[in-house]
Amino acid sequence: MTDWFHKLNQNKAVQRGCRVKAETIAKRAQAITNSEGGEANITVQSGVRPKGRAFSYVVTDRPDEEYGGKTAKRTSAVTRAARETR
Repeated sequence: MTDWFHKLNQNKAVQRGCRVKAETIAKRAQAITNSEGGEANITVQSGVRPKGRAFSYVVTDRPDEEYGGKTAKRTSAVTRAARETR
């Protein structure tokens, strides 16, 4: 990884931007889940990988609701929220 890329990913504004975008997606995904009667809790996990790359993940505690399953209707809340907030 080049020096400038490492510095860019260590920049607090870049990390904050990633997190803000992820939080926007998470809020919309939670609203979709709630409106469709889902029980999922949508959260954001952020950090810096060992080689220095910043990341933010939008995570659901009910993957069966996201992808569908025997006992849960498929909502695709995180996927839909990500598309809506582009």
